[in-house]
Amino acid sequence: MLFNKEFEIFIPYMPYIQLTLDKIVFDPLVQTFCNNSKFRCPNYGHSWGCPPEAPYLEKELAKYEKFFLIYYEFNLNNYITKIQERHPRRSKQKILRSFYRKTYMRDHLEKEVYKFLEEFNGHYDDELILWDGPCRLCYKENLRCTHDETKPCRYEPRYSMEAVGINVDKTVKNVNLEMEWPPTHHAYRFGLICFK
Repeated sequence: MLFNKEFEIFIPYMPYIQLTLDKIVFDPLVQTFCNNSKFRCPNYGHSWGCPPEAPYLEKELAKYEKFFLIYYEFNLNNYITKIQERHPRRSKQKILRSFYRKTYMRDHLEKEVYKFLEEFNGHYDDELILWDGPCRLCYKENLRCTHDETKPCRYEPRYSMEAVGINVDKTVKNVNLEMEWPPTHHAYRFGLICFK
């Protein structure tokens, strides 16, 4: 378990599920969710890891043999209660807005993915990791993504499952995990590790 001092909560190590390619649901429409008449993500067209730059990877993933979905479910109700114990006048909405701006869940997912890779006993020649949310490599180095400067990416772009066309909701349901969407009582983080 990991203890997060800021929130005074223990975060359990993330479980994982091995799944087969046929359980991963691809849909080209998923890439359009970032930019449509109702919503435009601020990263759309401003990151090498996001659409329209992110490739549709259904054919590429078919070249891989083993797939592991790493996931975490965070209890928002417990979190809100804990914060309100320390700050009784803070509203639920204000607490949630602050929560969604924080990155510790994504940082924890990254640590768990690397831990999984270190401990994985199977042989593989190559791996592909699909993360949650937009690429943050430059941000973590206090740099801006080079996309808007029309310069090449400093790193390998980090794609999320959604960015490459995976319907995460349907994929999660295919492996019998329940996911509340939109998140009201629980927040989730998912990563997909692929080996060939």
